[in-house]
Amino acid sequence: MRAVLLIGAAFFLAGCSREQPAYEAGNGVMECAKGFDALLSEIKGKRSIISDEYALGSSIYRDDQKARLYIVTQPDHPAHPAIFLKLTTVSGAGISVLSNGCGYGDADAFNQEMLIYNAYDKVLNEELPCFECAPDKRVSPSVIRRIPAPSSPPSH
Repeated sequence: MRAVLLIGAAFFLAGCSREQPAYEAGNGVMECAKGFDALLSEIKGKRSIISDEYALGSSIYRDDQKARLYIVTQPDHPAHPAIFLKLTTVSGAGISVLSNGCGYGDADAFNQEMLIYNAYDKVLNEELPCFECAPDKRVSPSVIRRIPAPSSPPSH
């Protein structure tokens, strides 16, 4: 679950059923119509995926190249079978965390999970700094401020 804390998300509450079209998700598409097993195979087949698999709850598949986190429910999860997508987008206005998902089981459990993810995304998005709001836009927000080295070594 630590990977969930690294990425986060806030799109809109909507479940993907078998009949619905693919969701547009930032810089990519998760095609719900493919079905749970096909989507999971596609995710696992990506070369850039780092997996954190568990027998209970949810397994995590992280794609750092595309700033995506796939959360795949296990049979004991109330929303199973479901795949949730969390991704991070970067723009001049700042960083946004977005959530999305495809639910193939209990719609109420899936919608409840999406409510939780979206609430978490909202908190993350409010905490992330707005680059456009910065007083000096000429400095990249990713620059790490370094403390200048002392002019002489400290004496012990």
